[in-house]
Amino acid sequence: MTQPLITVVICTYNGELYLEKAIDSVLAQTYPNVEIVIVDDGSTDSTASIIQAWAARHACIRPFFRKNHGLPASRNFAFEHARGDWIAIIDQDDLCYPLRLARQLEIAVENPGAGLIFCDTHFIDENDKVIGNHLSKFSLPDRCIPKKQAGNLLLQVGCFIDSEAFFIKREAALSLGRLDESLRYACDYEYFIRAGFAMDFAYSTEVLAAWRVHADQATATSPRIRQQVRSVYRRYFWARGVTWVTRAVLLKNLAKSYGGQLRDGVRSRTRAAA
Repeated sequence: MTQPLITVVICTYNGELYLEKAIDSVLAQTYPNVEIVIVDDGSTDSTASIIQAWAARHACIRPFFRKNHGLPASRNFAFEHARGDWIAIIDQDDLCYPLRLARQLEIAVENPGAGLIFCDTHFIDENDKVIGNHLSKFSLPDRCIPKKQAGNLLLQVGCFIDSEAFFIKREAALSLGRLDESLRYACDYEYFIRAGFAMDFAYSTEVLAAWRVHADQATATSPRIRQQVRSVYRRYFWARGVTWVTRAVLLKNLAKSYGGQLRDGVRSRTRAAA
């Protein structure tokens, strides 16, 4: 039986600290038919030379070097250049475990109606020590989440899909359109919500990848994240398929978020005055 090509996308910017581990984790996959599309988003450290060295040793690596445009623009560029039947994401500081692609393809075959596949992921620290796992924070339906329910659930409980758990048929990804490049920190969340109103999801509670928690990652800029997540809430509030239960949750979350921003502002002004 022909094994479909899987494109693994790595978007990187100044990723010299962990990029080699990320690449190596993809090369260590048990599934053999893989290409790796690496997009360097204008790095100013040694990232470009690292990519060039690995690409010279491994024919499956297709490197691209661009001026800095931000993560969503790099994702869009990578998706457009993917040749695989399936696309998987791994970020520059995260890890794929060896069975990830093989198991996610199996889940896709077992659930032919599902357009997006995901899994559980570990949280790891700078030294690869496991410090938690993602899906422990969520209560999800059994293994398959129908479209519309998936979108509403993402809006209600938050982003239960880590980017390094993302696995999608290339045709489905292209049908969704481009990631919103104005949402530098919430682009994946909005994209998953959009997918959740367009296609069924299937998932496994197996831990097949790891998300690295460290001080230098872009997601550490919480005020900007909060602002962009509010933007996503407002965008979908009156969208078709959003239930009144979801709208009530969004109102509560918006009030909580604006309240947190107000408290942060008061604390900041108090510290400045002192």
